[in-house]
Amino acid sequence: VPLGGAKVLLDVGAGSGIYSFACLQQNPKLRAVLWDRPEVLKVAEELAREYGVADRINCVAGDMFADPVPAGADVVLLSNILHDWDMPECRTLLKRCAGALPNGGRLLIHDVFLNDDLGGPLAVALYSAGLFVLTEGRAYSAGEYRGWLREAGLTPAERVVPTLVNCGVLEGRKE
Repeated sequence: VPLGGAKVLLDVGAGSGIYSFACLQQNPKLRAVLWDRPEVLKVAEELAREYGVADRINCVAGDMFADPVPAGADVVLLSNILHDWDMPECRTLLKRCAGALPNGGRLLIHDVFLNDDLGGPLAVALYSAGLFVLTEGRAYSAGEYRGWLREAGLTPAERVVPTLVNCGVLEGRKE
């Protein structure tokens, strides 16, 4: 997904930060804010040095459901986050993140996607069953995400941009 023109990427639940680091390496003028639990951010800071992007990140410790969303980003990335949560929490998180975006801002959902009938592809359906047992979430369809993006005041893209096997990026834009 092209990020040309973006200035600040907010990586919600950043984990190791690897997706932010890949974006930073492809976009030399981009900066990233990694938002996650303090113990997780320690790992991200170490990896940022290894990837040569430590001078372009800011780590913010917090709880994505309870703490204020860090301000100033024109792109918000939710990578492999939403599938761990149930529908009400996903909708809440999307609304919180959308509310922090300026007009013209973009929210990117990077995840696995079920078909709109929720029956496949088989690998994603099996993964979703495991998620349901292990977490509060499951895999969701692009149609479900589009509805939630609209509820959050964003205009969803028509197409999911494929990334890795069964994964893709769905964009919502704040008009």
